[in-house]
Amino acid sequence: MTSFPRRHPNRRGSVWTGIGRAGWIASVETVALAGMAHGTAGIALNLLRLASVSGDQRFHEAVLQAFAYERHLFSPEANNWPDLRLGSKPEDENGKYRMSAWCHGAAGILLARLGCLRFVDDAAIRQEIEVGIETTFAKGLGSSHSLCHGDFGNIDILLTAAQMLERPQLLERIERAMPKLLDAIDRQGWVSGGPMGLETPGLMMGLSGAGYALLRLAFMHYVPSVLQLEPPISVQ
Repeated sequence: MTSFPRRHPNRRGSVWTGIGRAGWIASVETVALAGMAHGTAGIALNLLRLASVSGDQRFHEAVLQAFAYERHLFSPEANNWPDLRLGSKPEDENGKYRMSAWCHGAAGILLARLGCLRFVDDAAIRQEIEVGIETTFAKGLGSSHSLCHGDFGNIDILLTAAQMLERPQLLERIERAMPKLLDAIDRQGWVSGGPMGLETPGLMMGLSGAGYALLRLAFMHYVPSVLQLEPPISVQ
């Protein structure tokens, strides 16, 4: 297990992990997190975008080290990347790999790697994308209805995969999953991503995010992926 350096609680920045200078620590964490929203995968994606615009290869090199760090964390047994907010105690090992969402785990890393394909397209990234798809279907559905860490966020990520990879069969799998989701909403109402699942109007946790995801499903060629920070789609 990699030992992670502790940081002053008000400092941010990259740290040398022993695997790659790929860990970016936020103000409230003492370890470098994996994942899209809070962790290394999302930062790496945007560094690739910055490298493309600026031409500065330092950003590209940092991304390759970031990939090495997240690959070191990956568990083949769980087919997932850990949520390191839970700490590194032995009794937390199983819990670390339960989450597959935009914020932590395979779904967000899937989304980040899809965005990376424009800049780095190799066998390792393609394999991570396949792992992300299967783990998101296996572990990412049946929770809340939020974009951040619920069913609609993961359906939206899978929709992005179907679009970018041009796979009609993925769309078919999404279509097969949707009746269960809609039936659950009919039976129990909307479950937000906030405390106790209480209904809330917000984008990432609540109803407006669920509405956005439904718009994406209905008009996928016109509504961009907000989870991947896509710009508006030009309609000719």
